[in-house]
Amino acid sequence: MTNLKQALSLGCTGALAIFIASYFTLPPWVLFIAWVSYHLFGTNLKTASTILIQQFFGILIGMFIQYTGIWSSEFIGALGFPVAVFIAMIGIFYISKMKRLNTVPAYFLGLITWFSSGSEISILSLLILVISLIVGYAIASLDTFLNQKLAAKSKYQINS
Repeated sequence: MTNLKQALSLGCTGALAIFIASYFTLPPWVLFIAWVSYHLFGTNLKTASTILIQQFFGILIGMFIQYTGIWSSEFIGALGFPVAVFIAMIGIFYISKMKRLNTVPAYFLGLITWFSSGSEISILSLLILVISLIVGYAIASLDTFLNQKLAAKSKYQINS
């Protein structure tokens, strides 16, 4: 019975994510990137906030690559984007040497989020993606909380 309750909990939180994304016109896939990140990198607030910050930086780096790639392509042609990526990857390498910002895959998830969005560089685009990530982390946290409560309740019932 506990598995059924946990499955229903997962279904409800997934449906909630889609409802929120639809209602607020957020890209649902970004919510699920955050959800996966929450479970891959650690299911606590401290870790989630650190990963979220790194994903935010990854989005900013993606915007930098897009901007500088377009700009430098005017001067060096097809090499513009590779040069922009080269510079950005060096930056990611050095940023990842900082104690709390050392999860390189989080930066790449931010890059994936930016480039998959197909957005033009703007504050609104950045805001929508960051809000989507935050909502995704919140829903993943809610799902984890509900699963822990259901598991604890089940354990209590077995021991009684």
